[in-house]
Amino acid sequence: NVIKDSDAIKFIGRIVSSEDSGDIIRNRRKNKNKPYNITDNQKYYKSLVDKDNINILLIGPDESGTNYDTMLIASIDDKNNIVKLINLPRDIYIEYSNEVKNELKKVWPSYTKSKGIYKINAAHTLGKRIKYKDSKGRFNNPEFDFTCDLIEEVFGIFIDDLVYLKPSSLRRVVDYFGGVEIDVPYLMKYNDPTQNLTINIKKGLQILDGEKAEGFVRYRQGIDENGKYKSIGDIERKKNQITFVNAFIDQHLTLKNIGKIVTIFNDLSSYVTSSIDNGEKAGEYGKLAKKLHSNNFTQISEEIECSNVRIESIYYLKIKTAD
Repeated sequence: NVIKDSDAIKFIGRIVSSEDSGDIIRNRRKNKNKPYNITDNQKYYKSLVDKDNINILLIGPDESGTNYDTMLIASIDDKNNIVKLINLPRDIYIEYSNEVKNELKKVWPSYTKSKGIYKINAAHTLGKRIKYKDSKGRFNNPEFDFTCDLIEEVFGIFIDDLVYLKPSSLRRVVDYFGGVEIDVPYLMKYNDPTQNLTINIKKGLQILDGEKAEGFVRYRQGIDENGKYKSIGDIERKKNQITFVNAFIDQHLTLKNIGKIVTIFNDLSSYVTSSIDNGEKAGEYGKLAKKLHSNNFTQISEEIECSNVRIESIYYLKIKTAD
């Protein structure tokens, strides 16, 4: 679901309301009880956000829609006027609890044979298989509820809302705003017909259209300037994604574009799934964005500290844990 045209009045009503939009969003938080622990007490070694921050999860799947290609958290500290971007590498290894493994065995006995099943970008598949919370969680979707409860358990971040954005809608959003200026750090050249993915972006400062912007955020490997194979890995790719998001926010998420931002949701009903699904909710975030911009908010990013590991010949990233 996305914002409908009939919600425009409610959107404007929230923008002009005297109520604090941050408090309204926080007050929507439902009971967070989980039916069981999702992990085997896997905890990141430090706190990443304040408990009162408002956290939005942006999800971008791969071309097939099978796995999540991008998982980006925008954490908003509306008291101190700070927006922190946290990009979760898709190869993070998840140490699932016996309860989750037992539930999986009941419905999917051969799940351990599925390559990369313990990566965080496959967590939604497990949630769907075990019918997590019977679609009665805060997002009424076992894939989203399982993923968000997992993030909260491991990283201590409560997800207030989410936006599921397919690659095709990233292209449309970028083109709608007239492109994004990026200083591309190196030649990005790659072709994969199975994913319908062709990337050919020259090094240097340039305005990327929708197609090239998608290639920029998805690039992991390809051919360098000398025609030799090059791989940048998931961590470097996450840095490029943060660069893109920072540039897009700086160039386009301005007060003068509030109208465009609302309109784009209406235009992309077949491309975007979001829990920000009505005019009132959108208005709350619109008012929050207005407050942040008026106070010249600070934008920062933080990388998840990981180490490379191989488990049963599969490449993973193991997070730094509290122990």
